Amino acid sequence: MSDANPSEESNAPQPGTSPGRRLARNLALYTLARLVLVVLLTVVILAGAAVVSVQIPLVVAILFAIVIAMPLSLTLFKGLRAQVNSDIAAVDERRRRDKAELRARLRGEPGPATEAGGADRGTAEEATAGDDDSGEPPQRPADGSGGTA
Repeated sequence: MSDANPSEESNAPQPGTSPGRRLARNLALYTLARLVLVVLLTVVILAGAAVVSVQIPLVVAILFAIVIAMPLSLTLFKGLRAQVNSDIAAVDERRRRDKAELRARLRGEPGPATEAGGADRGTAEEATAGDDDSGEPPQRPADGSGGTA
């Protein structure tokens, strides 16, 4: 049995979807849920005002609804917010990993993908860099480590 929360287990990434797509979908759902909450609160405020025979301008009702919806959405939509946060963390981790790999490749060191036994994406790109039918030799690093063709 794991120590993880049941709500955290339901936030596990679905296979076949990229973190960016999941983030966009979950963020859109969270935003839509918050907007629906504001609309519902606006209707409740206007209906409550009509019951007690008080006229409240629509703009004022919307502003009150926004203020009320801010803290209320934190508790009502806790699961959606947790999913958005985990998706942001996944996208951030992927960017960090890609950035570290790029920096390692720019320094001429093997990146994490090549150290782990994966294919080096740079070798295929470098091998075909001069095959663009322009007649020019492929670009080499300025530090002279690439040599001449």
